[in-house]
Amino acid sequence: MRKTKKIVIGAVSATILATSMSGASSAADYQILRDDNRVHTELLAASLAYLINEACPSIKIRRLKVTGQALSLRSYAKSLGYSGGEVDAYVSDHDEQERFRAIAEAALAEKGVVEGDAASYCTVGRAEIKAGSFAGGMLRGG
Repeated sequence: MRKTKKIVIGAVSATILATSMSGASSAADYQILRDDNRVHTELLAASLAYLINEACPSIKIRRLKVTGQALSLRSYAKSLGYSGGEVDAYVSDHDEQERFRAIAEAALAEKGVVEGDAASYCTVGRAEIKAGSFAGGMLRGG
């Protein structure tokens, strides 16, 4: 498993599940979470922010902001009928992590990021911050 992926998804899942009830989920159907626009948009934004944070030395994650947004998203996912354990399983699922990583990398590439080029990550990160995007709201610096 790549270090970046561990940071991106691990940090998001740890934050989302900080107050999670214990207990593992059985094989749940996550299609509702996959198809939900808010869940998708916010997890993707978090993935973008963490990839930018990792690659650009002058941009950092706003951890308290991420924590608040993650807890709000967790509560929302529970309102869709999922237990804390099911949310945990979804966010921790290897296939879902790979899916979000691929989507985030493609989105960054569309914005001009070149893998291995820190300056391109910084440029996109600054643009996200300036635009006030959801991902940009999770970042500070420039």
